[in-house]
Amino acid sequence: MIRSTSASQCLLLLQVCLLLYISNGQYSQGRPVPMYWEEDDRSDRIADEAVEYYLQQQKAQQEMERIQRLEMQRQQEERDRLIAQEAMRRKQEQANILVEQERMWQMQQQMQHEQEIQAQQEAYYLQQLQQQQQQQQNAGKRRSASATASLDEATAHAEKGTVLMSKGSYAQALQTYDKCLSIQLQHLGDRHPIVAHTVDLMGVALLRLGHAEEALETFEKAVHVFEQADLADDGLLNKPEWALAVMHAGQAYELEAFNQDPEAKDARQSTEALLDKAMELYHKAYETLRSKEGEAGEEGELDVANVVHAMGNVLSMRGDYMEALRKYKFSLETKIRLLGEEDAGVGWTKCNIASAFAGLYKMDEAIRWYKEALEAVTRIYGADHPEVATVHWNLALAYHRRGLVMAHKRRSGWLSRWPLRLLGAGSLQRLAHEGEDFKLMDQHLRAAFDVFVRRLGEDNVLTSRALSAIMA
Repeated sequence: MIRSTSASQCLLLLQVCLLLYISNGQYSQGRPVPMYWEEDDRSDRIADEAVEYYLQQQKAQQEMERIQRLEMQRQQEERDRLIAQEAMRRKQEQANILVEQERMWQMQQQMQHEQEIQAQQEAYYLQQLQQQQQQQQNAGKRRSASATASLDEATAHAEKGTVLMSKGSYAQALQTYDKCLSIQLQHLGDRHPIVAHTVDLMGVALLRLGHAEEALETFEKAVHVFEQADLADDGLLNKPEWALAVMHAGQAYELEAFNQDPEAKDARQSTEALLDKAMELYHKAYETLRSKEGEAGEEGELDVANVVHAMGNVLSMRGDYMEALRKYKFSLETKIRLLGEEDAGVGWTKCNIASAFAGLYKMDEAIRWYKEALEAVTRIYGADHPEVATVHWNLALAYHRRGLVMAHKRRSGWLSRWPLRLLGAGSLQRLAHEGEDFKLMDQHLRAAFDVFVRRLGEDNVLTSRALSAIMA
């Protein structure tokens, strides 16, 4: 590049000299010889022009060389960029190839591992199958000897559960029935009427604990097992037991209606729907039990009386107290005739009769029946029993209602006396509620709460309601 530049400059210098020479020759031919000072001016001007031309040419040459250098630099940079991109692409391709190779290797390792696991599982399953076959053979030899003893154990659990139910230990009874059911399922299968009966007993325990939804689900399972057993026996057996399970399902709907929050939205419609379902099931059970009443003897009559009693509960919850009383009195007469006055069922029917009278605002009559019911169930169960606590609760409500009536009368009389007209409404209400009925209400309410919290737990709906009443 340096040599080329020097050669160009020399060539340009020669051109300038030649130009000067020609210029002098042109001015000297056919003209008078200029004076020495005129020749000097012209020479200077020509020299200046030549120098200026030289400088312009040199500047143009330099600009061209600069542009060439920049172009060469740009081309070199573009080549470097392309080379770098190609290198990056090849590097990325190599990395992708390595990743793909790694992934394929891992897949092969995983497939190999899965094949090994599958082979181990197949070997294990084969071993287990052989062991099960051997165990079944051994169990078949022992089954005939142990089946009778196991079912006797299940019967013992069922009897123990019944005793616990009578003592009000519903949670323990539920656990005992569950043990009984496990044994029965193992030896009888899930389509046997004895299994259905045990499931029905578990539902009754849940009902006593206040778990309406769980109880309903359990009763529906019992009904289903009874129906399957009837199909297996051409529908000739277990109809009364099926009807009782249906009645118990109705009681679960009834309890769910009782547990409804009256302040909730659409509470009335929801309660009526639940009571309709309960009454539907009661009628279904009644028709079956009524048709079998003659064949079942006194037990069949008691079953009919219990269903009629349940119908009375629905009527009472709907406010049809007169019709409920007719149902209750039919049930009471049947129970007294067959069981005598000392049976717990008689006491419970008396309690519901009292509730119907309370609904009619015949409070003296209601309290009389509640006292008879409380005496009966206390004599049978003892004081520390949830059924006894329920009667205490109802009796407390009766005293409260009668106390309100008497308080209203007292308050109306006090308001006619001119000094008491100056008292506020709160003071008048406090004075009005100081009566014997309210003292008895508090006594029975606390007795109910103590038993509920001790036997049913703090989370039970009856415990919560009793506590709310005490706090009020």
